[in-house]
Amino acid sequence: MTIKTTLALTLFSLSFSTFAAISEYNAPEILARANIGDGYNLPPMSFLSNTSPVINNRGDVSFKLMAFNGENTQGLWLKRGIDESGKIVYSTDETKFVTDPSLNDAGVIAFNTYDDFASDGIFTFNGDSSEVKQVLKPANEDIAFYTYPQVLTNGKVYFRGTDQENARTYFQYDGSLKPIIAEGASSYGQKSSYLFKPYLNDSGAMAFKRRIGDVGQWDESNGDEILMLKPNGSSLEPVVIARDKDMDPNSVFRGFTNSASISKNNMVAFTAVLEDGTKALIRYKEGHLKNVVIEKSDGISEIEMFSPKINEQGQILFRAKDMDGKRGIYLADSKEVKKIVAEGDEVMTDLGMGKILSNPNFPGFGGDVDMNDHGEIVFYCLVVGAKDNKEWGSAVYKVSPKL
Repeated sequence: MTIKTTLALTLFSLSFSTFAAISEYNAPEILARANIGDGYNLPPMSFLSNTSPVINNRGDVSFKLMAFNGENTQGLWLKRGIDESGKIVYSTDETKFVTDPSLNDAGVIAFNTYDDFASDGIFTFNGDSSEVKQVLKPANEDIAFYTYPQVLTNGKVYFRGTDQENARTYFQYDGSLKPIIAEGASSYGQKSSYLFKPYLNDSGAMAFKRRIGDVGQWDESNGDEILMLKPNGSSLEPVVIARDKDMDPNSVFRGFTNSASISKNNMVAFTAVLEDGTKALIRYKEGHLKNVVIEKSDGISEIEMFSPKINEQGQILFRAKDMDGKRGIYLADSKEVKKIVAEGDEVMTDLGMGKILSNPNFPGFGGDVDMNDHGEIVFYCLVVGAKDNKEWGSAVYKVSPKL
């Protein structure tokens, strides 16, 4: 099988397609707040920690709860786009943990429950019917852990499985289990020593980072590759997005952070480390790479080590610090970088005007951020009183573009 490579591993795009300008945004809208003595759309004694909320193109939002009602049980929260408020829709027992959810455009959440020894396969929750279904049971004894589950709107299930020997494989499940790529095996021209978190779009195209080498060769001196696999008939067509200097001496990249995201039209965003050690956000589009953001420019001092998200307009959502060291959530395209919200900003809460925690010793934001193709953004933060800095708990917000 021939592996397609990008036409230019440079920091400039040769594609002159026009992208829509970044919109102005409304003030953040609170969706839920967790605290010891009270809460909003959550019961008292609820706890969130580094929560990574997700949003689909219907405007549905879901996130994971570490505990609620003072019980040591984890759960999932959901607000459909058509609902006025959200609620807890799933809970575990005290012996189980639940993964961060994924959410498809049909309003179906995919998740996994697990304990210290094994996981329980893959489950879905249908937001429209409120039906919980176990779509994949752990019948394969070689798979100990099922991670990063995602269900496409066509019902196909994708996940990363880890076997008893701690080797990872990406799988597809549509009635039968089909391995896509496995550590230790030669796949798409190389052996993978480590497979990082995969991101899929609804057509089944997948983007991910892999480390090259034999099983267990995880040292940073091993080469890294950003790879996309695109459906082509009954097979997957590999496209090499980028390679680091350990793999290709002519590369301009010293390395990559661990996650790459993919849009519905097969654009890919990832964070690269350049030859001088600075980090840059890179966008791949139709065979070309574009340096969209680089540290020490556009008011950005540091790009944080969280997954960037890209939508079908080619806009990239990411977390970063400004020149004063304050964390913020930013949106960037080919023409501009816009700060959406930052530590210290005032935000409306159910208790009145508050603000996002700004403390040099503790981050005001946590977890990954997410964005849909309409530009709606969700994030997790810690909120305090606007006047007295009294702790009001942790919250999930949505930010929408102005019409």
